[in-house]
Amino acid sequence: MAVQRGNEAYAMNGSEQLGRWISDNPIIIIFATLLITLSAVHYAQQIEMQGLTTESMVGKDSALYQVYDHLYVQNFGTASIAVLIEADDVAKPEVLRSMLTFSDKMKEAPDVLSVTSIADIVADTEKESSGIRAIPDQERIDEILSADDLILAAILPDRSHTMLSIELPVSLTESEQGELYQETKGQLLLASFPADTRLTVTGDPALMNSITAEMAESNGPILLLAAFLMIVALLITFNQVKWSLLPIPIVFLGVGWTFGAMGLLHIPFTMVSMSAFPVLIGIGIDYAIQFQNRINEEFTRTGQPQKAVVETVKHVTKPVIIALIITSIGFISLLTSSIPMIRDFGLLCLIGLILCFLSALFVGVTILYIAVGKRLNHQPIDKHSTQDTNAGDRGEGSRREEETIFERMLDGISGFCIERWQLVLALALLLSLAGIYSDTQVPVDTDFKNYVPQDLPPLIDYWHMSETFGGTDSIQLLVQADDVTDPRVLEWMEEFSIYLKGSRDQILGYTSIASLTKEANQGTLPTDRTIIRTLIEALPANWRDIYLDGHNTAIIDLNVGQTITNLGTEGSDRLMKEIDKDIAWNPPPAGVSVRMTGDAVVMTTVITALTKGRTEMTLFGLLLIFIVLLAIYRDLIKALLPVLPMLVVIGWMGGVMYISGMKYTPLTACLGALILGVGSEYAILMMERFYEELEKIGEPRKALSTATRAIGSALIASGLTTIFGFAALISSPFLITNNFGMVTVLAIVFALATTFTVFVVLIYRMELRRELVKNAIAGIFKAFRLIRPEES
Repeated sequence: MAVQRGNEAYAMNGSEQLGRWISDNPIIIIFATLLITLSAVHYAQQIEMQGLTTESMVGKDSALYQVYDHLYVQNFGTASIAVLIEADDVAKPEVLRSMLTFSDKMKEAPDVLSVTSIADIVADTEKESSGIRAIPDQERIDEILSADDLILAAILPDRSHTMLSIELPVSLTESEQGELYQETKGQLLLASFPADTRLTVTGDPALMNSITAEMAESNGPILLLAAFLMIVALLITFNQVKWSLLPIPIVFLGVGWTFGAMGLLHIPFTMVSMSAFPVLIGIGIDYAIQFQNRINEEFTRTGQPQKAVVETVKHVTKPVIIALIITSIGFISLLTSSIPMIRDFGLLCLIGLILCFLSALFVGVTILYIAVGKRLNHQPIDKHSTQDTNAGDRGEGSRREEETIFERMLDGISGFCIERWQLVLALALLLSLAGIYSDTQVPVDTDFKNYVPQDLPPLIDYWHMSETFGGTDSIQLLVQADDVTDPRVLEWMEEFSIYLKGSRDQILGYTSIASLTKEANQGTLPTDRTIIRTLIEALPANWRDIYLDGHNTAIIDLNVGQTITNLGTEGSDRLMKEIDKDIAWNPPPAGVSVRMTGDAVVMTTVITALTKGRTEMTLFGLLLIFIVLLAIYRDLIKALLPVLPMLVVIGWMGGVMYISGMKYTPLTACLGALILGVGSEYAILMMERFYEELEKIGEPRKALSTATRAIGSALIASGLTTIFGFAALISSPFLITNNFGMVTVLAIVFALATTFTVFVVLIYRMELRRELVKNAIAGIFKAFRLIRPEES
């Protein structure tokens, strides 16, 4: 205990020195603020916009990603811009001529690997027979297109629709893909298609380009709406102090610094990381409010600006730093996630909270010190001379007169809960346990197309293409051997593919180098290796290279239509496990390895990480918070108090998500960490003020009432401002952000509710029990001392 008091005295002495330094050096602080802000503006220009990519969902150091990236993507992976062409008859000569003109122009564009279309097939076939690469007459076109060809079947489902595919390297950046997307649209206009032809540019690059543009366009209005709503909240709840809107520019300054740090550290701006900024605004504004609330209280009491600053820094810095540490631990737990964009979200929140705290401590306090000094200079001298001597009585009197409706309401609620503590705790525990169970039943949505605005034109076009061509979901089997063109290997690939199609209803078709070779040999697989090599070499290079890399690696592409979308996460996972069992029961020849890969398989891993990983992250965060609080306070009760209400809120939120039919996304998977951060902050600030008042008053009930009235209004102001800030996310056109905003608003409401209900009951009852135990131990030692002399 003596060591703890010594540490507290040292901390107080350090806080006092910091307070004096701040009040003595406002010019240095303002100059440093300008310098940091200018640097932040510079580095913010380097922020990279990034859509939801596989790399953002799966860690590059994982074994799954190594197979996916190094073996599948690098050897077979391509991105494709699809042009959907619709007309009464897409095989008319005039349509095919325009199509061929467009195709040849796009082949000349940089970074285009190949272009596949029915016009290319017709022209190339005509060249083989006549020596001229051109579009023939209608009769010859019909003859060529009547051939039973896998490529034709894939891109020409009927005579009213066809698809032209432009293959690009998967290594292209989003900006490079965007340039090719714009080039495609421009060349379509120059190709002079007939007037009744409908042209639609779609595919993943087109969709990602539109998503990135929509993200950049929607972020500004959301931040402006958040600022407006926060102004309304502060005017309602924080109007008892002067400069009640000052916390807003202070927290936005910290957010601006965070943008700079984002560019400096190369943290990408994604659909998930964009939601970190409302989090920072919501939590960071509490730091500014706590400093301003206390400096206003101290100036009212003492009338001396410098003393008000010193006392504010002395009493507020420690609890706010503790709250910051605990909040940071909640976000540090996100760094254990296997999903890169969640780690980026946690890192961004961690950096941003520190910068928002520094903005509140140095910039906010400095501005208030200057403002209070100017206010004092304009007051009559006689008022100044008498303020300090009568400060205590007049400060308390005016405080009682100015007691807000929120303070009276919160004091009444806490008193009611303390009187009926058994009912409050029983009800909270029952709802929490029910919610924790319900949370296990909440589904997970990892299809990024469900996160974006559903009325986004490229997304509508994408769904239209999927409906027309039967869906684009696929599962890839990566086959490796010394020579995959060996007749035995090709025979196994074909027989296993036939078996899968026949035994699994979800598998609609398949394509592999074996099936292409079989088709090229009139429906039978050759048994002679030389013939096989000759047939493979004769295949179109742009088609052959999709399924074969050299002679040691090949791909079996299983077409599952819209199975991944329709079955959902659990059904897709079951299908993949069944395919794994099929491989075990029908093994390839000796020396041949087969591994499942592709986007669908990678997404399944993400789902597992989200469903299981979020619970582990939350539990890890709770454990870290308890350990750190125990290390800081060296007091079991103080370490437990902030943790217990968070468990209640986590349970309640699970129940709400289940009842409301919400789904977990990569962003709401961070909910546990957010609850740890926000919930612990409110609890710690309330606990610190309670023990400060308890040291003065000595009676727990009165200390709790005083603490509730003293800090309750500021917590409500902070909570409502945070709620209003997050409410702006509900206006986001992105469902993932909209859903996160709604869930977070409810989480903060619950965190505030437990602070003035469950938490006040816990702190009061546990402190009473502390006194009973302490008195009992003291009585035992006293009795022992009385008995001991008689024995001697």
